[in-house]
Amino acid sequence: MKFILPITIIAALLSNVKALYSPVPGTTWNYVLGDDKFDVTKESAQVIDVDYEISEEKIKLYHNYGKKVICYFSGGTIEDFRDDYKDYMAVKGLVRNAYSGWDSERWIDIRNENLKPLIRKRMQIAINKKCDAIEVDNLDGYQISDIKDEWTSPLTANDAIAFGKWLGSTAHSLGISIGIKNVPGLLNDLKGYFDFAINESCVKYKNECAMYKPFIQSGKAVFGITYGNFESLLPTLCRELNGVGISMIVKSSQNLKQAGTIFNGKTHCGSDFNTGYSSTSSSSNKKVTTVKVVTAKKTTTTKKTTKKTTTTTKKTTKKTTTTKKTTTKKKTTTPVKKTTKKTKKIIVVVKTVIRKKSN
Repeated sequence: MKFILPITIIAALLSNVKALYSPVPGTTWNYVLGDDKFDVTKESAQVIDVDYEISEEKIKLYHNYGKKVICYFSGGTIEDFRDDYKDYMAVKGLVRNAYSGWDSERWIDIRNENLKPLIRKRMQIAINKKCDAIEVDNLDGYQISDIKDEWTSPLTANDAIAFGKWLGSTAHSLGISIGIKNVPGLLNDLKGYFDFAINESCVKYKNECAMYKPFIQSGKAVFGITYGNFESLLPTLCRELNGVGISMIVKSSQNLKQAGTIFNGKTHCGSDFNTGYSSTSSSSNKKVTTVKVVTAKKTTTTKKTTKKTTTTTKKTTKKTTTTKKTTTKKKTTTPVKKTTKKTKKIIVVVKTVIRKKSN
């Protein structure tokens, strides 16, 4: 005999379900993984990306200023300065070789089932601190030479897809939204499991930014970061971002400090520039924001700031909480063929990092 809940009870249950944060195309952002001196009172971006080990008090402060907070951690590597480093090391066969160029970071085997409770615990920490969303870095190990050339049984694109599906499903089951980092070649397989995307340096690879158009047209934001001199990069930015819809910030280096320039196509490229998203879907593509930047060197004790540019660069500078490195790899439009190391991004203003765990 079937038991049917009264409509009133079903409605009550649904009303208690918390809606996941879903940033819309055009939302402005800043990547500040390694900036201990980040000043939210001077920040114009609507979303800020910080390390998940940042203190709950700081996240509350950012919320008080109307900011949405994305919390970063690496899913494909482990840094020796993390609070749970010993837990990772205790799992047989999980922690593998060093990430080239990042002495404090090692690759992990994402196929190891004992990794899942460790990742779930990190997600719960972010939830307890009231992060609005999480982003999980280093899903592209399958295309990095550290793994392709040195493991007897290297990771494959299918391994990354399976892990990505688990990440998205698990985050949603816990009640938090999640962003997919880099790996544009896997978007077709994973877009339904993620609520937004983050990309590093797509403008440096012809047509890579355009790979995100279907994702953006589905109503999901893509946050991009480019490293280098803004004026020198402007012609490329105008060409590669025209009609795409990526919310781009440019930082002078991979030290993810607050300083940077929020790219605005209409302002920087001219009135003919096509933003790539409906003006009614976002209130963020407003003015250009440039902040004076302070370069910082990455520190192994600080967390890494964000890593990897989609395939070509990996995390740049370890965040003082999680910085991305910059192992250089050549990006590929297809998931399997990317063979180069990424340069882990650091996110200059944003995810860069030298960071030292923030408290």
